[in-house]
Amino acid sequence: MRKIALMLSVFILMYSLVFAQVRNVTGKVTDDKGLAVAGAAIQAKGTKIGTVSSTDGTFTLTIPTSVKTLIISAVNAESTEVGVAGNLTITLKPVTGSLSEVVVVAYGQLKKTNITGSVTTVKAADIEDKPFTSVDKALQGTVAGLQSTSSSGAPGANTDIRIRGIGSITAGASPLWVIDGAIATTGDLSTQTTTANALSSLNPDDIESISVLKDAASTSIYGSRGANGVIIVTTKRAKAGKSAINFTAEDGANTLAFKPSNKPLNSIQSQTLLRESLINAGYATDNASADAVITDPVNGLGIPAGYTNTNTNWLDVVTRTGNQAQYNLSISGGDPKTQFYASAGSFNQLGTTIASDFRRYNGNISITHKASDKLTFSAGLNGSTSDQNTPLNTGNFGNPILAQFFLLPWYTPYNKDGSLRYNDADGEFPLGGGIYNPVVQAAYNKYNLKQTVIRGNVLGEYKILNNLKFTSRYSGEYFDVSEDMYLNPFYGDGYGTQGYGSSAYKRVFDWTWSNFADYKQNLNKDKDFYFDLKAGYEAYQQKVYQLSATGQAFPGTLALQYLASAATPVGAYSVVAGNTTNSLFSVADVNYKDKYVLSGSFRRDGSSVFGVNHRWANFYSVGGTWNMNEENFLKGNKTISLLKLRTSYGINGNQAIGNYTALPTFGFGYNYTGQPGSALNNVGNPDLTWELNAIFNTGVDFGLFKNRLYGTLEWYSRNTSKLLLSVPLSQTAGAPGNSQNRNIGAMTNKGVEITLGGKPIVTKSFSWDVSFNFSHNVNKVTQLYLNAPVSNGVFNITVGHDIQEFYMRQWAGVNPADGTPLWYTDGTHTKTTGSLASAQLSLSGKSASPKYFGSFTNTFNYKGFSLQVQFFYNFGNYVDNLWGSYTSSEGLYLGSFNQLTSELTAWQKPGDKTNVPQVIFGGNNNSQRASTRFLYKGDYIRLRNAELSYSIPKTVLKKARINNIMVYVRGTNLLTFGTDKNIPFDPEAGVTSSGDLNVYIPKTVTGGIKIGL
Repeated sequence: MRKIALMLSVFILMYSLVFAQVRNVTGKVTDDKGLAVAGAAIQAKGTKIGTVSSTDGTFTLTIPTSVKTLIISAVNAESTEVGVAGNLTITLKPVTGSLSEVVVVAYGQLKKTNITGSVTTVKAADIEDKPFTSVDKALQGTVAGLQSTSSSGAPGANTDIRIRGIGSITAGASPLWVIDGAIATTGDLSTQTTTANALSSLNPDDIESISVLKDAASTSIYGSRGANGVIIVTTKRAKAGKSAINFTAEDGANTLAFKPSNKPLNSIQSQTLLRESLINAGYATDNASADAVITDPVNGLGIPAGYTNTNTNWLDVVTRTGNQAQYNLSISGGDPKTQFYASAGSFNQLGTTIASDFRRYNGNISITHKASDKLTFSAGLNGSTSDQNTPLNTGNFGNPILAQFFLLPWYTPYNKDGSLRYNDADGEFPLGGGIYNPVVQAAYNKYNLKQTVIRGNVLGEYKILNNLKFTSRYSGEYFDVSEDMYLNPFYGDGYGTQGYGSSAYKRVFDWTWSNFADYKQNLNKDKDFYFDLKAGYEAYQQKVYQLSATGQAFPGTLALQYLASAATPVGAYSVVAGNTTNSLFSVADVNYKDKYVLSGSFRRDGSSVFGVNHRWANFYSVGGTWNMNEENFLKGNKTISLLKLRTSYGINGNQAIGNYTALPTFGFGYNYTGQPGSALNNVGNPDLTWELNAIFNTGVDFGLFKNRLYGTLEWYSRNTSKLLLSVPLSQTAGAPGNSQNRNIGAMTNKGVEITLGGKPIVTKSFSWDVSFNFSHNVNKVTQLYLNAPVSNGVFNITVGHDIQEFYMRQWAGVNPADGTPLWYTDGTHTKTTGSLASAQLSLSGKSASPKYFGSFTNTFNYKGFSLQVQFFYNFGNYVDNLWGSYTSSEGLYLGSFNQLTSELTAWQKPGDKTNVPQVIFGGNNNSQRASTRFLYKGDYIRLRNAELSYSIPKTVLKKARINNIMVYVRGTNLLTFGTDKNIPFDPEAGVTSSGDLNVYIPKTVTGGIKIGL
């Protein structure tokens, strides 16, 4: 017993000594926003002792008392070291350029180490709470190679996006959008609204991240849809941890982003020019006699005698200070087994132009449940409803922007008693030049669109083996779009028919079902040589139903505006359409010690939109990367922290050619001797197939001085072949339009992209971050049918030239001897002529596509304050004023339409050097006809975003149990400079760079608060 007691005493003594040499350390790991980080690795420095943080970010670690430092690391965060203390709070900063960062790609995620292609990630902070109706507008300037531009500033308007140039002539050129695994329906789904955007149904605040895929290694896995790039949207999902509640409220105002110096004349200027034109034409000898001609109701212009006393600024009449507000609320949380996320929001924008506004209400919910160690389920549902009013555009008389440019300043929108002015007894119907009072049009007419959208997805993931899992995901979208147009019977376009109404309805349902296995196999004992293979099957279907009806002869009241009140039905139409795609796909990568990575993808697509002889096609890619910083000769290098070389090549396709282009089809609804009949409306082509896109990409990613300076340089060559073009047929063939669609064209896009970033200053209380991106693309058409040019509006697509090179008469200026217009006889610019008939239409050498564009962003942080300023720039393109012939007419339309102030610089006497011919009532030798005279430089720099915020210190909020409060003020499109002094509208004019009298781009200033509980 004594021996036992002695042994027990020794054991207790030894245990006490050991216990005295260890200690427990507790703490919590959070990100830079104060949110818990689950799964963070906590390691005692110099030992193998470690643990991971729980779902709420907390941890407990037992370590020897000799350990003085802990190393904390997590995915997508910078590793940090902290001194040992009793209860630690550790904040991890997000990584910048680290190869450990995880990026969303096709059918999953990849570490940057394994990415061989060109992928750019846009994070939630870059797009949430921005004052835009749709996420595509927030992408402007954020990604090198991605061009995002809007031709209209109407709330809810569509946005044009092109990635690495324009890749098609007649088929779609927009990128593929994938939202939570669903191949998304995007673009303008309206039929009678001037512009609408399917993506405006998605609240940007619900987005977790966006991945922009640009080259073959990243896009060819999408096969027949990947030719124009892919944009993958991942919405916010369920997260484990303590329940977190976030609320954002924002309010502000909208005004015009750009006010040109070349604007419509005021009343005195217009009167002066009108008198001058009459004198120059010989209708008058002085101002007094000119006034007699102007006011003469029989032999003159018949303008009321009191016109000299009135000056209306029609810009002020048709525009206003709009308002804007948005509110978003979200809650997330759960335990390691079940997590949830739910959100709700509202967005309301009153446009800067009368009769334009947009309202959206949305909700989102997702849940993830881990049924066992092998089986996981998740589901999400996102829905929204929106209401949009948009005025007419282009040359429609009901367009308020047209009225602003064309209406004469001596007319007024109101009578002396303040009532709306229309159907005047003095015969002013309409106000002048056929243009109606825009205030009446906005008040009495309606152009409304309502859109309800539901997006849902379910996913099941089963781990068959530790290194093999199977995923099945079904995602769907449902669009319900209804439109109502009403033209009142009292005034304007509806007056002649006693009122006119039209209604349209469109229903779109699409679904994507993906099933794939993911197999990972280590190839050595150290597990640093492995391959990862995904293979699966995917099916897609889209169905569209469309209905429209029109009627006229409405009751004499504004209270009855729907078709049920129309006495005379005019027409009705309905149609169904759809397409399906079946696919087999695989993607694999081989990784050796994170140094060398080889990737490949293969997809076989079959689509209903192509001819029976070519419904199936194969698409592939190969790519490789060398992470040089993992080599021994660079490891530990104090200067180079990241150096990655990568290259890729592959083939993908474009199937955006129309559902039934390949089929010979008959149309019905024709009358044949009073009986219903049909007629051939498309000759079809059984050999019609995909437009093919072959992309070579090479790039280098680098980081210097522990990634204090980082960047990406890329060069690409994109060769597109088998372009869909209409080929003429013999008139004896009896084909509609005497043409057939064939795959017969080709073009190239080659370019350079640069992305740079850095942290010039980092101190304990102050930091300065800089980022810059630059894009340069050159487009060239290389093949057409018989090498014959293809007419496309103001463009004439020609082999050897840019697809968007303007084709028109070449303006040579004004003859200084007599003030008459001059043109070059042809594109060589060697001879001039004063005769329009002798001036040939020719390629101008000027393109609608920019040569360079990008952004420059600075972010300053000082204690709780943050200031971010982003400038967007665009250079090298030209913008066409489609209506310049009317507003710069040298007297042809004076007295009917107002003119621009540039007309005041018109030629006056021999020797004058000017670009504006002499103003002569009735016109000056066709000087106003379309030519390069109305092309303006599209160069501009815009203060795209500016935000000043302040985060209240956590020590102040701790007692109130509030995680964070941030107040901010932000502005978009605040300043625009560097523009052509003569451009009469906003230089941002859509992909085709055409000034088409659209609603102005808004400047928005808002203030808000973000609260996290």
